[in-house]
Amino acid sequence: MKYGFMAGCALSSSSPKHVAQIIDYLKVFYPDLAVIQGCCGKPTRMIGQEELFQTRFGKLTQQVQTAKIDELIVACQGCIKTMTLQNQFPTSSLWVKMAELGLPKAVIGKGKSSDVVFSIQDSCPTKEVTEIHQAVRYLLEELGYQVAKNRLSGKNTLCCGMGGMCGVSNPALAKNFAQKRVQDFKTDHIVTYCASCTSAMIHGGGNAWHLLDLIFDDVVYQEDTTMTHPLNNPIEAWKNRYQSKKIVTKT
Repeated sequence: MKYGFMAGCALSSSSPKHVAQIIDYLKVFYPDLAVIQGCCGKPTRMIGQEELFQTRFGKLTQQVQTAKIDELIVACQGCIKTMTLQNQFPTSSLWVKMAELGLPKAVIGKGKSSDVVFSIQDSCPTKEVTEIHQAVRYLLEELGYQVAKNRLSGKNTLCCGMGGMCGVSNPALAKNFAQKRVQDFKTDHIVTYCASCTSAMIHGGGNAWHLLDLIFDDVVYQEDTTMTHPLNNPIEAWKNRYQSKKIVTKT
């Protein structure tokens, strides 16, 4: 089989470094990995422009077919749901794939020295996909981090506030919901596996990290805090997306 990887718009706009690190990680297992930077078109569907959505998703399907990809590994939960509904090509979750392949040996157990207990913000687009929830928790266990149990998680998770394009159409409501979501958690530190969720949790006053931060960056301790997020700064987000495109182009 030939595998492909697609980070998704939000992750590409958040951290070109992590996009590059995931590509390098996957290439250890799949040397002929194809990499796509594209949009699944979901935002257009969310605002009712179904015809435009079908056009954009058609372009993505063509990219996958041109690259002769048998299975596309996807980091974005919104993309996964959209691709599953369209059912034009096989997809798999990056988090499930990483749990199957195993983390790099150098990072296993790195979080055992941390005094942090993380709460998990599960992404609502894949709230019914329990294998993703299980994979994320397995990866956190492998890293050595402590995780709190929360009633509003997994299948019972709530939206971070950015769903349905609310962050664009009604920023005040999105921020209020993000603040409420942060208050739902029992701990001061939150981990997500969605760049938009990470942005929302920080925007709502929480200390939030993306799972890739915990895998590839320094160990997080109780005194560590998060300040701003690139997705809350359009100029920085577009700059990051351009940098991600350069990385993908060189792959």
